[in-house]
Amino acid sequence: MRVSDATSHFDLAVLGADDPLGEAVLRLLEEREVAIGKLYPLTLNDTEATVAFAGKDWPCMTEAEFDFNQTQALVVATRAAAAQSLAVQALAARPAMPVVGVAGIEPAPAVVVARVLRVIDALAGAHSAEAFVALSVAMAGKVGVDELSNQTRGLFNLASPDPEVFPLQIAFNLMPLSDQTYDASLAEATARLLGNTVEVGYSSIQAPIFFGAAVMLHVRVEKAVDMEKLRQAFARADGVTLMESELPAGIPTPATDAADSDDVFIGRIQAGENHLKLWLVFDPLRLEAAQIVGVVENWIDKPTNSMLT
Repeated sequence: MRVSDATSHFDLAVLGADDPLGEAVLRLLEEREVAIGKLYPLTLNDTEATVAFAGKDWPCMTEAEFDFNQTQALVVATRAAAAQSLAVQALAARPAMPVVGVAGIEPAPAVVVARVLRVIDALAGAHSAEAFVALSVAMAGKVGVDELSNQTRGLFNLASPDPEVFPLQIAFNLMPLSDQTYDASLAEATARLLGNTVEVGYSSIQAPIFFGAAVMLHVRVEKAVDMEKLRQAFARADGVTLMESELPAGIPTPATDAADSDDVFIGRIQAGENHLKLWLVFDPLRLEAAQIVGVVENWIDKPTNSMLT
């Protein structure tokens, strides 16, 4: 499948184009008007899958029918283990081909926690923090979304859920992540983003929501916080939207506020003695797609004697 731009000869393959992250990448490529010559959307799961790009629906190809010599660069827009194996194979055949995927970017929860902690640290000195993260099934890919949808319908029809993607029933349920290394990776990423200035611990759960994510962030600060100055600082900060209201409808949630936004939404700020609690909502797929698309834009901006020519 090809989407041509007469001004560009940069050809891009997107592996997992029909996954939620892949769809977010394609939306951002289109929004930012990235000059793609030929686009090759690839699927791992569904031979009849189509994706939206440039105002049209395009059928996806399977990796078996695609020759990676056709493309100049590869985006791996899925966390599926099979995709990582394919990327390794593609690189073995073409070692100079640029490749970017989830392994080469910072995880979204760490990005938003670091963004908020920078503001707090500048104002009151952040000593340490604990972040309780609720992730949507979309983070597991299209298969995760399908499993929650199928289990929900099944339970309404009095059928027993059959877990495949998640270790237990996810519909109407909560569970800690089966991958215990994810929390450690979030802590490491936050340390990189903040320069090891604030120690942050993470506890992540899988929530029965389709898209978005939320964090309850508890922060120990070195001095008492002036709440009015904190609100003013958040109002000035890039990538932050403060939503505080005494009305229940004024509280940010993944379903009502975060979709397709680059911001982290903050609500329910509570202050105690040297302690803050904040409710954060964001779109992890959007934030991770933005990093991937930023890498693609950098590839295109390379000099004419680069590996992409």
